[in-house]
Amino acid sequence: MQIIGNTDVGRTRVANEDAFKFGKFDDGACWAVVCDGMGGVHGGKIASSTAIDIVSQKIVKCYNTSMNINNIENLLLSSITTANCVVYDRGSSDKDLEGMGTTIVAAIYKNGEVCIAHVGDSRAYIIKDGEIRLLTKDHSLVQEMLDMGQITETEFEHHPRKNIITRAMGVDEKIEIEFDTVEFSKNDALILCSDGLSGLLEKNKMLDIYNNCDFNSLADKYIEAANDNGGVDNITVVVMKG
Repeated sequence: MQIIGNTDVGRTRVANEDAFKFGKFDDGACWAVVCDGMGGVHGGKIASSTAIDIVSQKIVKCYNTSMNINNIENLLLSSITTANCVVYDRGSSDKDLEGMGTTIVAAIYKNGEVCIAHVGDSRAYIIKDGEIRLLTKDHSLVQEMLDMGQITETEFEHHPRKNIITRAMGVDEKIEIEFDTVEFSKNDALILCSDGLSGLLEKNKMLDIYNNCDFNSLADKYIEAANDNGGVDNITVVVMKG
């Protein structure tokens, strides 16, 4: 497995409220987490960095080679639930941080499968057999509008209210986490990103960049392309390749 990632403030923001971490285990398994903070420059950055630290530390501490898919699901869900409690408690106890929160998308690969947990509109895509497919469903207002048939797929991708999310870590005491598991073969790739990337690059453009770029330059190329399209938000991307 190869894995690479990067983050950038973008062209219009004064601070980067995104955060990411990734790593590998000795048995060939690997993991990655991407967060996109909200609640003002100060609160958003604290929320995302707190969540990243707690989730990544728990993954590294608790993972072991005997884990099966159910164990990994429990590890992801418990890690995110713990981080949610910490972010929520901090926001509730400090008026300057009230209402802060963060999206999250986290993945663990092991033995030909990748487990993905997410909250909010940070996304996971898989590239398989020359095609790219979105694995996550946004927890957002426009996603609900799409599900109810009020807007089309094209309108969904470019809707002016696309940034209004309906679920985030740290906003409520309890959190609802979405989880999925997909097969992941040797030549597949997984892309985790904040909406600063997915909001500016359509998935076919992501596939085109992937197909025409050296792996070690991929994260930088994705960020460069998003900035070339306006860079209106912080941009974060992590790519795993089998």
